[in-house]
Amino acid sequence: MVRVKLFAWFREKAGVAEVELSLGRGARVRDVVEELKRRYPGLEEAFRGGNFFVSVNHEVAELEQELGEEDEVAFFPPVSGG
Repeated sequence: MVRVKLFAWFREKAGVAEVELSLGRGARVRDVVEELKRRYPGLEEAFRGGNFFVSVNHEVAELEQELGEEDEVAFFPPVSGG
């Protein structure tokens, strides 16, 4: 099972902070995004345009990164400040 953590407006749109997904062998971060959009339609807008950060096991990741069975994937909105 891949553990997915959602932060800030990802959590607000989905209504959950964490979810576990059972994905097939060779699944990528992109597959997590598609499954989350399917389960939580409110996330469609949050993922649109690729304006977010993703980490796998606490390291910055790309959408094409392959996942292992016990990986943790986290989604964060962009950070700004001044």
